[in-house]
Amino acid sequence: MAGGQGEVGFWWAELRGPDGGALPPSVRQRTTWYERYKRRQRLGHYLSEAVLLLLSASIPACAAAGAAVTVTGILGALVVVAAGLRQLFRWGENWVRAGSVLMAIQREIVGWSSGSAPYDGGNASALLASRTEELAGAEAGEWADTRRSASQAPLPGPPVTGG
Repeated sequence: MAGGQGEVGFWWAELRGPDGGALPPSVRQRTTWYERYKRRQRLGHYLSEAVLLLLSASIPACAAAGAAVTVTGILGALVVVAAGLRQLFRWGENWVRAGSVLMAIQREIVGWSSGSAPYDGGNASALLASRTEELAGAEAGEWADTRRSASQAPLPGPPVTGG
């Protein structure tokens, strides 16, 4: 197992700083979390899309096969539930956002490992840990803003007219 519990196959876990030092533990933990989170979100996205496609396609197939109206009605309700869950959990958006942050953290790790600016000074590991936390904090702030704006969205209704 490379570098710690559950990090099998993470190429960045083997990198060393310009002074030969190991990746700071906080950076290792944060990067591992994003690796796992990205994978879970990707899986959730693909599964939700596949379920939605299968349920949607089954409605006309059941109707053509002469299934009872109750069966097609239940399938239609399941499509609505699946679409609602997709919107609620936003697996696709989370996958993209996690992948973007992970790539940014990996870019910082590579810069740290090669000793390129700004990691060419004596406090390279501390700077890497700080920048990693900044990236994670910015992503968490974006996530919170997305959730706040979604919960404050106006309800659809008739247009308001002046008069």
